Order: sequence, then structure tokens, then C-alpha cells
Amino acid sequence: MQTDAALVAWMTGPFVAACVLLAWSGARKLARPDATRVAARAIDLPASGFAVRAFATAEILTAAAGVLFGGVAALVVAAQFVVLAAVAWRLYRRAPATPCGCLGGRSEAPASRAHVAIDAIAAIAALIAAFGAAPVDTLSTQPLAGVPFVVLVCCAARLAALVMDVGPGSARAKEAR
Repeated sequence: MQTDAALVAWMTGPFVAACVLLAWSGARKLARPDATRVAARAIDLPASGFAVRAFATAEILTAAAGVLFGGVAALVVAAQFVVLAAVAWRLYRRAPATPCGCLGGRSEAPASRAHVAIDAIAAIAALIAAFGAAPVDTLSTQPLAGVPFVVLVCCAARLAALVMDVGPGSARAKEAR
């Protein structure tokens, strides 16, 4: 069973990166909910400002709980990413030109297969990480007080956001040539 423990330990970084991405996108939706409202309306989901802000708040709280407590909270993070993957897929299929609003109002990127893949990978990482220690507790075991771990997690979250935000636009530019 040592392989299982190693897998769970390895998933801590991707899981925390997923939580950072979830909290960051929630904060951006709180600040600028309009693009998310348009996307929600396009696929017949509740699209009021209150609904978008409530979901954004849930994203932030779920991400924080996942990092602080792990376990059941990580399972909730996994469930939230499954929902996000389903919403991204539905938007990709039903309203492919509509900006997804995943990253708040400044993003004009429509939903893409990359969105769905990132959400699915985040859900899997959260599911596996749920069987380990609380991520915040692992900081004490990291070298240099966990600073390299935090930096790498933030880089991974930013890279995922860039793939979701810039990737679809660059793919469309290549198709236009």
C-alpha cells in the first residue's frame, strides 16, 4: 500500500493548485459576474447576480475548506469540479461562441475541451487527495517552510487559468489561418 500513500502525497500539489484556481475564479466572479451571468443564461442555468455571486462564494469557501481540512472537504471540491466540467461541456456543446465566464468578467474565452479537461483533472486530484492529510498540514514537512511548494502551486494554478483563457483564442486563430 505504499504506492497508494505515495500517489496521495503526490496529488497534494495538484489538489492545492486546483483549490487556488477555484478560489481565484470565485473571487473574479464576485468582482465581475456579468460574463458568468451570460454563460449561465445561455445554458438555462440560474443567471441572476445573486445566483452567480452565491456560486462564486461557494467556490471560495469550498477551496479554502479543501486546503485547510482535506478529507470530506476535498470530496466537496471534487464534486464542485465535476459540476464545473459538466457546465463547461454543456456550454461548449450548446453555445460554443459564448464566453464561459469561468474566470470572471475580463475573460472572453468560450468554453473549450481544455476547460472540461482541467476541471476533470482537478476533480480526480481532489478525489485522490481526500484520502491524505489536510494540505495545510503538509507545509510543515516541505523544505524552506513550504515556500517552494506554494510558489509551484501558484504557478500551476496560473498555468491552468492561462490554458483556459488563452488556449481557446489561440486555437481559433490557428483555424482562421
